Amino acid sequence: MNLNKIKLETYFKKDFKADLIAGIVVGLVALPLAIAFAIASGVSAQQGLYSAIIAGGIIAIFSGSNYQVSGPTGAFIVVLLGIVNKFGVDGLMMTGFMAGVILILMGAFKFGSIIKFIPYPVTVGFTSGIAVIIFAGQIKNFLGLDFAGGRPLDFVETVKMIFESFSRGINTPATIVGFTTLAVFFLWKKINKKFPPAPIALVGGIVASLFFMGKLPIVGDIPAGLPSFHMLDFNFANMKLLLPAAFTVAMLGAIESLLSAVVADGMTGTKHNSNKELIAQGIGNIVVPFFGGIPATGAIARTATNIKNGGRTRMAAIIHAVVLLLIILVFAGYAKFIPLSALAAILLTVAYNMSEMDHFKKLLKAPRRDVIVLLITFALTVFADLTVAVGIGVVMAALLFIKRVSDIQVVSSLEDNIKVGSEGSKRLHESLAAFPQISLYEINGPMFFGAASVMQERMGYEQEGVLIIRMKHVGAIDATATRALEILIDEVHAVGGKVILATVQKYVLLNLKKTGIVKLLGGEEYIAKNSTEAIKMAKKIIAKK
Repeated sequence: MNLNKIKLETYFKKDFKADLIAGIVVGLVALPLAIAFAIASGVSAQQGLYSAIIAGGIIAIFSGSNYQVSGPTGAFIVVLLGIVNKFGVDGLMMTGFMAGVILILMGAFKFGSIIKFIPYPVTVGFTSGIAVIIFAGQIKNFLGLDFAGGRPLDFVETVKMIFESFSRGINTPATIVGFTTLAVFFLWKKINKKFPPAPIALVGGIVASLFFMGKLPIVGDIPAGLPSFHMLDFNFANMKLLLPAAFTVAMLGAIESLLSAVVADGMTGTKHNSNKELIAQGIGNIVVPFFGGIPATGAIARTATNIKNGGRTRMAAIIHAVVLLLIILVFAGYAKFIPLSALAAILLTVAYNMSEMDHFKKLLKAPRRDVIVLLITFALTVFADLTVAVGIGVVMAALLFIKRVSDIQVVSSLEDNIKVGSEGSKRLHESLAAFPQISLYEINGPMFFGAASVMQERMGYEQEGVLIIRMKHVGAIDATATRALEILIDEVHAVGGKVILATVQKYVLLNLKKTGIVKLLGGEEYIAKNSTEAIKMAKKIIAKK
C-alpha cells in the first residue's frame, strides 16, 4: 500500500477532527482582528482579511512550527499606519514585499537563533510602547469622535486631536456600543475560559448597534469574492526610500513570529525550526502584496487559541484561512454593518494585553542599566519611531552588556594581599618585598576591547624592571585587548624591561601565539606555568642586570 495514502488515512482518523474544530475557532477569532488591524493600519477592512487568508495559508504550509497561526497583528499597526501616511497604500504593498525578501534572507543565513538574543527590556519596551499608541489611536472610533477630517501622524498629534475633538462632543451611540462590546468581552472571559471572547464581544457590539442604525460609523462595503492579482511598482528610487521601513517590518515580523513559535513550543513540548519559520514568513509576505494584503506575522494569541482548542498539525492554520475565505465569500455583504466602535473596543483589549504591564512593572525593579534600556526604548517608540527605538535599544543593551563583561579587575600583588588576604598571595608579596624592580599584576575576567583601556591605565612597571602578568582567570581575549597588550610590551621593552605572562589558559595562549605576542615577548621562555615560576624567572633576569 502507498505510504502517503496510509499517512493520509491515519491523519483523517486521528487528527482531522481536532484540527477542524481548532481551525474554525481560530478563524472566528481572526475575523474581527483582521478587520480591526487593517482599519487601524490605514487600509480597508478586506485587506486585513486577504492577509489572514493568503499569507496565513501560505505561511502555515511552509512554517517551521506545526501550530503557528499567522496574519495581521497589533504590533504592525504603528509601523504600517506610518508607511501609509507617508507612502500611500502602494508604498505599503511594496514594503511588505521587500520585508518578505529580507525575512527569507534572514532564514537562509541562519539568523533565526540570533534574533532570540534581542534583550528582554528592548522587547518589553517597544511592545508596551506600541500598546500605548494603539490604545490612543482607538479612542477616536471608540467614542465616535470627530477629528474634523484631520489624520494624526504621531502619538502627540493623536492625543492633541482627541482633546480638541471633545469640544465637538462624542457620539453617544458609538460610545454605548463600544462599552457594550467591552462588557461582553470581559463577562465572557469570566464565564467561559475555553472559547475566546473576541468573536462573542463583536456579536454583542453588533446586536447593540441594531438599536442605533444609521447613527454610528460602520466598516463599510467589503467586496465579496476572491482578491484580484495586481502588479507592484518596482521603482528602484521608491524601493530605496522604503528600505528602512521594510527592514523594520521584517525585524518586527521575525521577532513576533519567533516569540509566537516559542510560546507554542512551551505549550506543546515541541521544538520549532526558527530559520524555516523565517523563510515561511518571507514567502507569505512576498506573495500577499500582489493580492492587496498587508504584512503578516505569527500571531501569539491566535496560535495559543489554536493549541488550546485542540489543534494538532499545520492543517488547523490552513483551515482557519479557509474559514475566513468562506466568510468573505458568503457574508461579505453583511460585514459592512460592523460598527467601528465595536472593533475599537476589541483593539483596546488587544492593546491592554500587549502592554505587558506586569512584566513592565517587574523590570522597573531590575538593575538600573536594564531599567534605562526599557524606559528609553519605550519613550522612543511612543514619541519618536519604532525603527529608532529598537535600533537604539539594542545598541544600548549591547554596549551595557559589553561594559559588564569587560569589567575586569587588574590588581597588584600588594592589593591582592590587602583585599583577598590568602596565604598564597601573602607569600607572593613577601617573595617580592626585596625586589622593587618586579611588578606583579593579576587580570580577572575576559579581555575584550572594553577592558583594554583598563589594563593600560592600571598597570605600572619599574624602568629596566620586570612586569609579571598573571592570566589564570582570563578565559578569552579579543583583537583590541591583544593590541593593548602588544603596546604595553613594546613600552616595557622600550625602557629596557621585560614582560612575563603567567598561568595563561590554553586557548588564550594559542591566540597569543597566532597574533605574534609570544614572539614579541621573546619566545615561550617568557610564558610561565605559574606565579612562583614567573617570579623565579624575573629574579634571574634582574640578577643578570
